[in-house]
Amino acid sequence: MAPDSDRKYKRRVFCLSSSSSSEDNCDDDEFEEISNYSEEEEDGGEEEEESVCERVVSLLKEGNELEGLYLKHCKAYLRHYGLRLAGTKAVCIQRIKEHWRLKDGNGEALNPRSSFFINCRGDVCKGDVVMFVQKVYSKFNNVTRHGKILGTRTVAGRVVNESYGSAKQQHTFTVEVLWSKGVKKLPPLSPLLVKGRNLYKLRTFRQCWNNEAERQKILAEKHKRGTAARLARTMKKSTMAWSENGVS
Repeated sequence: MAPDSDRKYKRRVFCLSSSSSSEDNCDDDEFEEISNYSEEEEDGGEEEEESVCERVVSLLKEGNELEGLYLKHCKAYLRHYGLRLAGTKAVCIQRIKEHWRLKDGNGEALNPRSSFFINCRGDVCKGDVVMFVQKVYSKFNNVTRHGKILGTRTVAGRVVNESYGSAKQQHTFTVEVLWSKGVKKLPPLSPLLVKGRNLYKLRTFRQCWNNEAERQKILAEKHKRGTAARLARTMKKSTMAWSENGVS
């Protein structure tokens, strides 16, 4: 891991869950500010990164190459805009360039609605570029036990990760937003966490891959992990039931 990866940073991770009836499953859109600066260095660290970020922006405006930057310079820009930090310097530079193209609302022009024509409801995998509609709720209220629905939002984004939680084996996708419209629009390339059942709740379409055969391999691997996760959950429930009934 690069030395700068241990530094404190702040970024937003937008989370969408699936039910408005309980706290664990609320539909609220939330973002989490993660501080990655120690209290002693936070002010100085933020000030330094602001300067580095301005340098990167200057290079972008002048149309200069970014290859001369260090990885920590790339991550300063990504942190500033709340983007994902994972990847090599080349990957981070590519992410910076893409963000620069999308930041002024060009996402839909580059990825028009008409390019999402394959219905993939219930069948999304890592690498898909998807468009879906989601309900947007006000922040979960512990008194009323639900959030008020504010409306809907259309999101187009790239699925950069998908996993099954260790506790409940719930399927969660990480979507890197390309563009969004509707209630509470999301910043371009911001990471959005979406539970699988919520992603499939309304309409979900995807773009065609250049190599659909490669997608089938990734999809088969995802289904294999899904089967293993469901089996683990069933066994865990059975073990808990036996324990409650006094069966060892």
